[in-house]
Amino acid sequence: MQNIDNYFALEEDVLKRIKDKIPEVEDVVTPFNVDDLFDSIIGDVGIGIIYVGDRIADTTGDGKANVTYQQWLVALGVSDAAAQLSETTSIRQIADPYIRKILGAMQGYQPDIVGYKPFKRVDAGVPVGKTEAGRAFFPFLFESQMIKVWRS
Repeated sequence: MQNIDNYFALEEDVLKRIKDKIPEVEDVVTPFNVDDLFDSIIGDVGIGIIYVGDRIADTTGDGKANVTYQQWLVALGVSDAAAQLSETTSIRQIADPYIRKILGAMQGYQPDIVGYKPFKRVDAGVPVGKTEAGRAFFPFLFESQMIKVWRS
């Protein structure tokens, strides 16, 4: 296990976890935001991993220590030319097994980094969406409590 020596250390850990647990998806990307995600996934099935930000809870120690939860969005992108505006059942059928694998890989996953607690699924705050007929995105947000006191 490594220590928290990089504020964004979870990105590499989540990326490795997704690639290990869902190896059949070759198109795994780490864009900067959701808008970039739509352009980054070019295959029929892809997964994007995005740092969303922190959720801050309690503060202690004269403001020097917070209960901080890092939030990471894992978004599945799928395409199916047969799925059109009035009939999109097929795109959900394609997405279903990948969604179950993402949830299985991330819910309760203990990062391989000292100082983080297991991931929990939280409300994504980003709706399921589409960029064009036949292409849809399914976002899932996970957070891990970060245990670190910052000193100057």
